[in-house]
Amino acid sequence: MDTQKIKFSWDIHYKCNFRCPYCWFYKEWANMKKRNVYLSPDEWMVHWKRIYDKYGEVKIEIVGGEPSIYPNFIELVKKLSSIHLVKITTNLSGDVERFVKEISPERVNLDLNYHVFFIDLETVIRKARILNDAGFKSGICFLAYPPQMNQIGRLSRIFNEAGINFALAAFWGEHEGKKYPESYTQEDKEMMRPYLGDIDRLSYHLNAKSPRGKLCNAGYKYASIQGEGNVVRCGPLSGKSIGSILDENFRLLDNPLPCEADHCPCNEYDNIC
Repeated sequence: MDTQKIKFSWDIHYKCNFRCPYCWFYKEWANMKKRNVYLSPDEWMVHWKRIYDKYGEVKIEIVGGEPSIYPNFIELVKKLSSIHLVKITTNLSGDVERFVKEISPERVNLDLNYHVFFIDLETVIRKARILNDAGFKSGICFLAYPPQMNQIGRLSRIFNEAGINFALAAFWGEHEGKKYPESYTQEDKEMMRPYLGDIDRLSYHLNAKSPRGKLCNAGYKYASIQGEGNVVRCGPLSGKSIGSILDENFRLLDNPLPCEADHCPCNEYDNIC
C-alpha cells in the first residue's frame, strides 16, 4: 500500500460555537454531542502513533463541529503534526495569534470557512492574513446558500484584493421547499463554476452525479472518523462501520471496493479509482 496517499477525515467532535442554518447538524447538535469522545492530546497520540506504526505518515483532515474549541486543541495539533500531515477546517473563531506561534506551516494547512451570520468580514480578513503571513496554506471557502448568493461577487473582489484565495462550496439541503444542489438554476451554476475547481467537483459536488458502483479507495486509502471514534468508508456511508480508531486492532480495508453511495456531496469523490 502507498502510505503517502492514505488520508483520514476526522470529525473531532460534534460541537460548534456557531449555529448556521445550513449546517448538516443544525437541528441535531443536542443528540450529536452525546457521541463525542474527549481525550487528552497524549491519549489521542497513543492511537495516532499506532496508525503511524501501521501505515507511516498519513494526512489527517480535522473537521467537526468546530475543531478549535476541542479541549487543548493547539497542543493536540502540535503533537499530531509531529508525525502526520494535518489540515484543519475552521470557522476562524479560534486563537489564530497563538496558533501561528506554536504550529508549523510545513506540517499543517487550513480550510477557512466564512459564516456571515456569526463572524464579521474584517475579523475574517485579519485572521486569514495572519495565517498567510505566517506561511500557512489557507483560503476562504464560502457556501453558496441561496439567501447569501448575492454576496458572492462582492466577497470575491474583497478577498482577492486582500490577497486571499476565495472558493465556493455548493449547498446540500433544503431551502424554502427546494432541494439543493438540484434547484440551482443554470445561471447560478455558471456564476459558481469559476469558484468550484476541477471537473470532478463540478460533476459530483455541484451536479450531484452518482458515484455508485465505481471502484473507490474509500476504506482502503481513505476513511472518515466519527466523533466517537467509529470509522466508516466515507460520509455518505455513515452507518456502515469498518472499525474504530480507538481499537488497537483497527486496520483499513485490504483493497478498494465499489462505491455504495448515491451521492458524494463533499470531496470524497477524489477517492474514486
